Amino acid sequence: MSTLGWVHFLACLVALAAGAVVILLPKGTRWHRTVGHLYVWSMAVVLVSALSIYDMTGRAGPFHVAAVVGAVTLAAGLYTVLRRRPRKSWMEAHAIWMAWSYIGLCAAAAAESLSRFVMPRIADVLEREALWGAFWASVGLATFIVVGIGWWLVKTRIPDALKRTPQAMRAERAALEALSADEGSGASVS
Repeated sequence: MSTLGWVHFLACLVALAAGAVVILLPKGTRWHRTVGHLYVWSMAVVLVSALSIYDMTGRAGPFHVAAVVGAVTLAAGLYTVLRRRPRKSWMEAHAIWMAWSYIGLCAAAAAESLSRFVMPRIADVLEREALWGAFWASVGLATFIVVGIGWWLVKTRIPDALKRTPQAMRAERAALEALSADEGSGASVS
């Protein structure tokens, strides 16, 4: 694998891990934002490196289109949180756009895993002409399954996570204020 391939692969691993942590953390907290920054920066590396890889065909192809879609979902998720737009539903918009960014990453990881681990095992039994059909079928199936599961999770889990967001933000703010008050009064924090 080339240096660019390794950079892409390692950034994908970081983004997959950081995205999973962000999903599990209470929304709107300092930890959510901190790990979210790691996710965004690692995704930026993933997307730039993906747009720079042309090993398969020597020109832009479907995976480059997927990288552009990934860039759009990531940018939209950032825009909604940084600009607080749309004004009354920016949190929901941010959560949905970032969820789709992560779903796209997971779909790409599933498709890549199938093409790296399954395709070499079936290549010997397929005719050369059938390999591309099997490759695209496996990529399409993996993507369809991950996107379907992701769609269901977005529909069922984001509303509950958003209901808990203000509570998590208030709890964090109270803890930080208590910590500041303790530091200001000279009390030691253990």
